Amino acid sequence: MKLPFLNGKKKDENWYSEDLIALDIGTEFVKTVVFNLTGDKVNVLSYKKVRQQPDAMKGAMIINLRNVVENCNLALKDALAEIPESSPKHMVLGIAGELVQGITIAANMKRENPDFPITKVEIDEVIDKVKEKAFQNALDDVAEKTGMDPNQLEEIDTVINDTYIDGFRVGDPIGFKGTEIKFKIFTTFAPSIHASSLRSLADQLGFEIINIVAEPYAIARSIYGAKDDSFSSIIVDIGGGTTDVAIVQRGGVVGTEMFSFGGRVFTRRLEHSLNLDYNNAEKMKLRYSKKELDETNLKKVRELIAMDSSVWIDGFELALSEFEDVNVYPAEILLCGGGSLLGEIKEEIISHPWLKVLPFNRFPRISYLQPGKLDSINDQTGEPRDPADIAPFALARYTLDLSRQEQHE
Repeated sequence: MKLPFLNGKKKDENWYSEDLIALDIGTEFVKTVVFNLTGDKVNVLSYKKVRQQPDAMKGAMIINLRNVVENCNLALKDALAEIPESSPKHMVLGIAGELVQGITIAANMKRENPDFPITKVEIDEVIDKVKEKAFQNALDDVAEKTGMDPNQLEEIDTVINDTYIDGFRVGDPIGFKGTEIKFKIFTTFAPSIHASSLRSLADQLGFEIINIVAEPYAIARSIYGAKDDSFSSIIVDIGGGTTDVAIVQRGGVVGTEMFSFGGRVFTRRLEHSLNLDYNNAEKMKLRYSKKELDETNLKKVRELIAMDSSVWIDGFELALSEFEDVNVYPAEILLCGGGSLLGEIKEEIISHPWLKVLPFNRFPRISYLQPGKLDSINDQTGEPRDPADIAPFALARYTLDLSRQEQHE
């Protein structure tokens, strides 16, 4: 359920009946999905990506807005060229980066008239109180964790993540009866300059923003069955500049953590160690991941990739340890993002002594999150997909939830 105070954006009524854009602005690629919503389906009409310049982004944050705008325009032009009759006006944007923090806030409500159905007005009143009483403490906690001044941070997105009525979990509390309601509210904070650059980007591209969404949260909500009580998982998205981690327990997102270590680190290692320019180093890394190198180069690249993979696993363990509300970690790790396609990453996770360093009940299963595991996606392009395509498709899928919330209101 969307909270009523999310932001001040004004969208056209019935935006969800139009063709829409999902824009994933990554350190290495801009990825755009053109899609529409029909019933319970996200229909993917076109999907394109454009490689970013090495100086366009750093750690998933825009540092050269002009270049990023140009890249987005190229990706949009390529995508829309396949469907000339389409003219989207609205987009959903993903946000990621080490300073983007997602936290869960618990809120309890005891009803005076438990025999009356719960109304939206009741819920809005509780949410307003949560914002008034708990948000400043949450913001201060995030500021302390990131080392930033609270005035430099802002709330990006807030959703009701879980609802319990008299101890029973429900998807939507409106219409139910009961005495005690417990909400788990998931809020994302990010540096104001980061959010401002995304708004400026959308403005220069000529689109209205539906929402700005933390990408690890969007991915966690978009997996088939991820909202069920039986679903618990650690979801790891390894992009070009950062690794984003989300933990889901019993169908609820506990939180998100991100650290500045992505596929670009491996590219830089090859660039400097093999005396290549950046583009050729990136090509060699991709050929290595596809097992297309000759034996001589294969051995060299494997040794270099292994050096940084051993550093990455330490960062991943540290990120997991930052989840303070997790007593026992889920016994499943799902990998996605272009960086996850390096075999050494999976090997490091498999060989890591998880049972000794963190409270796992059993050694986690490790697998790749394929686009086919995303809920309600109808990819009409007929093109092959892999784990590197998860984030933009998850943003499109998350828009389906937003449309349901808006129509419900």
